[in-house]
Amino acid sequence: MLGIDNNSFIIISAAFGLLCGFLFFSVRIGFPKSIAGLSEWGWACFLMVVAALGFTMRGKVPVLFSSYLPNLLIPAGVVVMHRSLALFGKSASSERPLLALLGGASVALGWATFIADDYGVRVIIVSALLTVLFAACAALIGRYQTKRFPERFTCSVYVATAAVMAARCISALLHQGRLTLENDTSTIHDVYIFAFPFSLVAMSLGFLLMANRALQGRLESQALHDPMSGTYRRDAFLETVEREISVSQRHGSAMSLLMMDLDNFKAINDGHGHLVGDKVIVDFAARVTQLLRTQDVIGRYGGEEFVVLLPQTGIDAALAIANRIRTCIAESNAPGVPPYTVSIGAACLDMNNPELLSLLDAADKALYAAKRAGKNCVIAAPMQTSGSLP
Repeated sequence: MLGIDNNSFIIISAAFGLLCGFLFFSVRIGFPKSIAGLSEWGWACFLMVVAALGFTMRGKVPVLFSSYLPNLLIPAGVVVMHRSLALFGKSASSERPLLALLGGASVALGWATFIADDYGVRVIIVSALLTVLFAACAALIGRYQTKRFPERFTCSVYVATAAVMAARCISALLHQGRLTLENDTSTIHDVYIFAFPFSLVAMSLGFLLMANRALQGRLESQALHDPMSGTYRRDAFLETVEREISVSQRHGSAMSLLMMDLDNFKAINDGHGHLVGDKVIVDFAARVTQLLRTQDVIGRYGGEEFVVLLPQTGIDAALAIANRIRTCIAESNAPGVPPYTVSIGAACLDMNNPELLSLLDAADKALYAAKRAGKNCVIAAPMQTSGSLP
């Protein structure tokens, strides 16, 4: 036996829970609403604080408040944690099965508390319920699409805590009929009590790391992407092209660039208003993105002008993609968006002069040639009429 003072650890649990709760409510204020679940986690911590305070009142208040309700508030807090994890991960997971399980346990616990007054049965019910709930939280994190260190760490804490709860349940089953509050001094009981405050802190730390990683990813995305169209910003796009030029030089592979400009866009803004013009920008970016391959990259070059990077693509294939884009836009008929067209200039990387500025200049000149040719057309840069996929 470890000789742990139960009340001391219960008070520590309450203090840790209170600290974690205030931390998450404070963090919630500074985080964007798209990172969900922080407030729910705070409420979960507070439920466990109330439960811990109830346990410290044994012998001083009725058993309803010192045993029955605290034994239900802890699993209720874990259910709220599960809800928090589901909101954070944008999971469709429902808490209804867990709530149904909690409801059934509340009935069984009521019998064991007020009718049979069996401490051992209460331990079995609560520890078995917590095993399932902690395991459900771990399983939920395991279904996240993105799993980095914060997710793996938090999941492992849930698994370890579920294992402690299961061991506690098995121990109580083995001592069924002989287990009382007074003689429940086994090592597994001490580990069970010891695990709660530190598991709560570890889970909260893991979830905070997950939220921080999500915030970092959001900020990185905002730095790289145009907020209106969702495409790459000009500087981020050009950095990507620079890297692809280096790859093309190393491997001797072709690479093409499309420079695109929406025709008569000023007339759309003047005739329909800037809000409609914004809808045209969004519509165009969405349609082009759907037509591109996984390796292709689209960026907003400025205003109504967009650029597309086509890795490992010769000029003939680039022209085919450009014509698909032009045709799709000319035939589009989106609600609330007036008809519009696009002119496109295409250029292939010249291995004799593999420079970013030269490639951009060639595509830009081809674009203005398309404008002069009557718009709504695709033109390749001079000396780019032959070529194919490598």
